[in-house]
Amino acid sequence: MANNNLFTGQNEQQLAEQLFCVQSSYDKLKQAPRQKPEQSGLLFNDIVQLVRGNNRLSLEGKIPQMMAKINQSLTSRRIYQQLLQQFKFAESGLQAAASTKQELQVRKNEQFSLTFKRDKNYPQQVYVILTIAHPAEHHGNETIVLHVSNHERVECALFPALSDGRSQLLMDDDHHLFKLLSDAHSQLYLM
Repeated sequence: MANNNLFTGQNEQQLAEQLFCVQSSYDKLKQAPRQKPEQSGLLFNDIVQLVRGNNRLSLEGKIPQMMAKINQSLTSRRIYQQLLQQFKFAESGLQAAASTKQELQVRKNEQFSLTFKRDKNYPQQVYVILTIAHPAEHHGNETIVLHVSNHERVECALFPALSDGRSQLLMDDDHHLFKLLSDAHSQLYLM
């Protein structure tokens, strides 16, 4: 007569080993640190929201981490560049630079201009003044997003809403964003 009991000594040992392995694996999963949002990858929608200038990203302080991820990933940077082309309000291409190594004082095209003026009291600080010739409605009541791109990196500047057709930021002249904005080889995309 065959033994109909599935739990023979050998089967009980195998089942106990399997349960032990499952329980050990489960315990390790519970103890594993959860991935923080800033360590996760960028989603397509994250890049779209960044390009469009979603204020939530600015308020939550996520823009620097997102820009770092875009600068580190060729795929993300390509998507970012394509979205800039799709959603731009205006673009300023490469500027003719003088033969000297002096920084630009003005970047100008028909749609907008950037003027750089040093603070008289603090010469290491520069006012970056954005003037839009024919602003869209959202430029008067929302943060204005200006994306900057050169062959090495991409960045994003957030200007306050326009007042009398102008907006400005105060930057240190050694800040990487100022260097990109004043670089004749950078392209600017106004959203």
